[in-house]
Amino acid sequence: MTMHASPLSNHVLFQTGDLDCARERVAEKFCSHRLELLGDRAQFDAAHHHVPGTMLSLNYIRYGADVLVDPGELEHFYLIQMQVRGGATIRNGCDEFSTDADHASVLNPHWATRMRWWAGCEQILVQVKKAPFHAFVERLLDRVLPGPVAFAPRIDLTRPEMKQWRALAAALFQKAETGPAPDISSSLCEQQLLELFFRQQPNNMSHFIDDAPAAPAPRHLRRANEFLRENAAEPIGVLDIAEAAGVTARTLQTAFRSAYGLSPMHALGRERLRRVRFDLMDAGGPATVADAALKWGFSHLGRFSQAYHRQYGEMPKDTLRARGEAVPSAAGRRPH
Repeated sequence: MTMHASPLSNHVLFQTGDLDCARERVAEKFCSHRLELLGDRAQFDAAHHHVPGTMLSLNYIRYGADVLVDPGELEHFYLIQMQVRGGATIRNGCDEFSTDADHASVLNPHWATRMRWWAGCEQILVQVKKAPFHAFVERLLDRVLPGPVAFAPRIDLTRPEMKQWRALAAALFQKAETGPAPDISSSLCEQQLLELFFRQQPNNMSHFIDDAPAAPAPRHLRRANEFLRENAAEPIGVLDIAEAAGVTARTLQTAFRSAYGLSPMHALGRERLRRVRFDLMDAGGPATVADAALKWGFSHLGRFSQAYHRQYGEMPKDTLRARGEAVPSAAGRRPH
């Protein structure tokens, strides 16, 4: 093996040529998993470097040889993986793809994962704790999440937005390498890294991101938003929203126009479209477009489809079709 300085080399957890030892030591920081040697045992040279933080940890892992890694569902954390050397075949949920220097991966914890790390593969990994990350996203969006955040598993690092994120991640790894471990959580580094990733990597919550008002919303506006979000499936009107906010309908109309440039009922319609889109993207959501539309108060399907197309640039049936098109296939094809 060619000698080189590995990332986080000042924070070595272990280095071993023993397969069982490597499996057990990685599981201590991540989760129980199957680790199977597929290549030359003489090449097996596993190492794990690790720096803990508050919401995330930074990691470097290699196995040396060709191995199969099968953790199933990660459950409690997301895992962003970027190649240092070599390549891998990744399957998370129904998506299977190869990674290289320009294409990384993010593993969603509620989807089954299976990976093949090819001989010579080395990766840096950002492990993100699911519970605090979801709480962080709820603060960003100012709403209770309707379900778990699900990212598109394949990351295109050549996109300008992701180049920016990659540079920020590289800076965080460098900070961890040269400074004491607590540095990554005692500053805003973690939050900046995770917010940028959430905003730039496609996910099922992207359409909930708002252009927030420049100033904090007044209390009656926050109450109105909370009420319409909690009752979006109910037949509510502007008077119901105004009563929940504790103001007159006229005051409510003025407040919404000033803050968002639209009326309360338009805000309700937009919220309902967002909830339909989330359901159409969710594998456990309604089986048909009609079911999703009716669930969120759209009784006229033609007008609903037109409004959905105006908002998202595609028909609702196309969103539903994209949910069902991906079919799992066996991991293990060598990347070309």
